[in-house]
Amino acid sequence: MGLNAGLAHAFIAVVQHPVFLVGVGSGCGGIFRYYLGRLIDRWTGGPFPWGTFAVNATGSFVLGVLALWVLLRLPGAYRWVYLLFGTGFCGGFTTFSTFSYETYRLLCDGYWWGSLANVLGSVAAGLLGVLLAAGLVRLCSGGV
Repeated sequence: MGLNAGLAHAFIAVVQHPVFLVGVGSGCGGIFRYYLGRLIDRWTGGPFPWGTFAVNATGSFVLGVLALWVLLRLPGAYRWVYLLFGTGFCGGFTTFSTFSYETYRLLCDGYWWGSLANVLGSVAAGLLGVLLAAGLVRLCSGGV
């Protein structure tokens, strides 16, 4: 194998690696979230976080399409599509999308109480986490 063939083989191995796919996807998703969220908030104004709301709803839809199409209908050779766009892009765009899909799977599997617990528990735990973080920051910054 010549030098060029060896480099090409190494390049292909890197860009097909799951960590690379997830990293590139999440970077792009995070950047897209930043700009889309700001744009929507600028359009709507007011106190309600419409940008975050739209990002979460959109990300949930995109992840749902990817999961149901790529994971359940395509051969395993297409798993890279889900790693790049589902785990990566949607993960960087919003983790709410993963939460929504996992709740959907609980419902599909007949775990109604589990899906309800996931929704209520996730929202409560997320809010509690923010409240605890706010208290810690306030404590560490001298009560500000």
